Amino acid sequence: MQHCQNTVYVTDLHCCDCGEALEQKRQMHTVEELSPDLLVDVKNYSPQASTITGVVKSMFYYKRRYKTNNDNMLYGYWWLEVEDKDGIIHEFSVDAEKDVIANLQKGNVITAFQETPLTLNYRIADGNARRVVKNDRFMPVVIVHFADQQYRSWDKTISRNYTGGTILWLVLSVITFLIMLFAAKLEFLPALLASLPVAIGVFMAEHNYHKKAKAKQEAKYDAILAATDVMLSTTLNQLGYNMLARTPSKSDVICISCQQRISQDAAHCYCCGAKQHVEAITEKEQSLAKDDEQAISIQKALEPTITKPTSIAELEHAIMDEYSLAYENDYVHKNVWARNEKGTIRHRAVLGKVLEKEQSAHANETRETVTTTETTTTYRGGTYVGSDVKERVEVYRNRSTTLKGEIMLETASGEPYIFKAGEDLLGSVDIGDWVYYAYSSVDTKRYYKYYREYAVNVSKDITYDNSSVRSFGMVHGFNRMVLLGLTSIGLAWYFDAQDFYPLVNTLVPDVGIDLLNDYPQVVEHLDGLPVAVFIVLSVVTGVWGFIYSQINGSRLKRSVKKLESMITKFSKQFGKVSEQINKLN
Repeated sequence: MQHCQNTVYVTDLHCCDCGEALEQKRQMHTVEELSPDLLVDVKNYSPQASTITGVVKSMFYYKRRYKTNNDNMLYGYWWLEVEDKDGIIHEFSVDAEKDVIANLQKGNVITAFQETPLTLNYRIADGNARRVVKNDRFMPVVIVHFADQQYRSWDKTISRNYTGGTILWLVLSVITFLIMLFAAKLEFLPALLASLPVAIGVFMAEHNYHKKAKAKQEAKYDAILAATDVMLSTTLNQLGYNMLARTPSKSDVICISCQQRISQDAAHCYCCGAKQHVEAITEKEQSLAKDDEQAISIQKALEPTITKPTSIAELEHAIMDEYSLAYENDYVHKNVWARNEKGTIRHRAVLGKVLEKEQSAHANETRETVTTTETTTTYRGGTYVGSDVKERVEVYRNRSTTLKGEIMLETASGEPYIFKAGEDLLGSVDIGDWVYYAYSSVDTKRYYKYYREYAVNVSKDITYDNSSVRSFGMVHGFNRMVLLGLTSIGLAWYFDAQDFYPLVNTLVPDVGIDLLNDYPQVVEHLDGLPVAVFIVLSVVTGVWGFIYSQINGSRLKRSVKKLESMITKFSKQFGKVSEQINKLN
């Protein structure tokens, strides 16, 4: 669809060339509108079958838990908000562990299908997720539409396999046999022969029933597969979502009238229709000008009235730059029982917009078989009769699921910042969201520690857990102290008091010897000398370690102080920043 030879997008209200209001707008479609007979065969088996076609407006990763005495199972899901062509928001969950769905992004166009309403029964595992996830609705089949190809995700709840079996005939035949045997007082053989026709009749009826049910199940599956094949062949262009909205560009500007974001080359705002720039000299004025001097005079006369739209990129980068920070410090970590660690502490705070996000869900399930043997011994009259051994086998299952990936942020410098995000951040951030992220890292010859000092999704007002480089520390010498302690105890146990007399006479001056002679109880217990030395050494080490910890803590505090000041500044001005960002978006 075009107007004035310019492409018209779904969100356009005016022509960007002439500014005229658009009476006819580009239409979007659903898969059922493009293929009216899409679900006819499916509804013969599942009258409640339905589809949803729309744009993913928001995503949130969460987990559900199934827990019993033997099982502790976690499953990952995406909570989606999908807007259809009529502006209606549909909210439901999809399996995040499917390869197709794992890397789903905000702005993707999907078609979700269900043969019958499905709900998730497992409990939501996280309290934050309970505040976000509003229902238990689950969509088993999801088609992701792209410009060049489509992808399909299929849940195992829709299967071609029929699980029914013939067992009713056996139950009824046994009941009939027992009635004939005990109620009718028949002999064994007549009772068996009397129940045989019941068994055969019920078996044939049950067999025919399950045969038809199996055929129906397979036919329903084939109908669903055929319908989803049609969905899979439906392109983004056919749905009309290829021209949903203009792709944001760094060259975009702010409309001088309605303050909406528009393209730099737009002559008129496609939201309000206002003209965006005034030509300094029109062709008519140029023709009327007698010479270059007159043209220049006309130019100067018009300059005060020229209004130029403001670049969005400039506004965005100005906001990003105000709250961004990067620096590093040399660092020496003092240790008591080891050499000092020399390295670098790096600090960075980034306010940026999410450009790309790559993620994947990973599930891990383990099974542990535990066999328990119980032996019961029987005695009669004090005489051993026998033993009864019972063996019980239990299977314990554990299942975990994690979301891993990277986020790319647009920064004030123009250089993208890529970092490995935690599951909480990765699961709630969408492309286009503004994120403020601050971190510290300690890098020495033997250690590398990373600390997420601060993280917040500005667009969604979500604050995430953090840690501080102030908690950085090293544990050196613990094994040495344990070894010394055990050695001192061993020496005290092995040697007698008199064995230490030569050592004391050598190390202690005569004055000290005379003093010891006044305390015979001390001399008698000189075998405890190694333990006493160890205690003194421990006290000295403790005091020494405390002093070093204060020194290290002071250095870490000074290093991170500038970063913490920037974080404090941003926190205090969060409302202002959020408002500015909302206007730009």
